[in-house]
Amino acid sequence: MIGIDLVDMSRIRFEESFVRRILTEDEYSVYETLTSEKRRREYLAGRFASKEAIFKATQDPHYLHYSILNDDTGKPYVKDHPEMNISISHDGNIAAAIVQINE
Repeated sequence: MIGIDLVDMSRIRFEESFVRRILTEDEYSVYETLTSEKRRREYLAGRFASKEAIFKATQDPHYLHYSILNDDTGKPYVKDHPEMNISISHDGNIAAAIVQINE
């Protein structure tokens, strides 16, 4: 299964209710360490695109079931879901994510 999503970063809002609907506690801990608005917007948009890509591949609408973290090299991965491969990219005002689920 494959899922892909694009997010226009200019539409991302920093309202706490939105952030908490998208980010797991692990992701939120990383988000809190980011000091620039630009980096926070990229992170949040990338995670939102990731959750949408996962939804498209799995039909699971529960964003908080999936934590997208980064390993020591910076590569993103889906915590506790080794069957999922994920990639996140940013360019201009666009964040993109693609997920591949190995069965």
